[in-house]
Amino acid sequence: TIMGDASPTRRLVDEYVRDPATGKYSLGREGVEFAAFMRGEGYAIIPIKGEHQLAYACNVLNLGKGRIISVHAPSAREIVKHEAFKGDVQVIDFSSVTSMYGSVHCASQVVRRVPLRFVQPELDGMSED
Repeated sequence: TIMGDASPTRRLVDEYVRDPATGKYSLGREGVEFAAFMRGEGYAIIPIKGEHQLAYACNVLNLGKGRIISVHAPSAREIVKHEAFKGDVQVIDFSSVTSMYGSVHCASQVVRRVPLRFVQPELDGMSED
């Protein structure tokens, strides 16, 4: 595992804090183990097995309000069983994309549109001239 102080590949966080008066940043904390940092910020990390990570188990799409889409059923079951997870997981077959080294999060895009009822006629090419 890469989590924990004893891990040979542990990840460390340096946090920079912005001074509200000057707008400048300074080092607030350094060398904090990543999982400890995340827990301290109020997040829970759900561990996923290394072999599952290679099958895109961590590449999920967060739909908000505790709903995620996963492409890996075994890890989806582990996520649902974890005490910190209070949501719903939908597993889909995405093998046509994962075979090309990508997954559901990588293939998503946020699109924001103005509903058609708010579009002015001159903006959509239908001017009255």
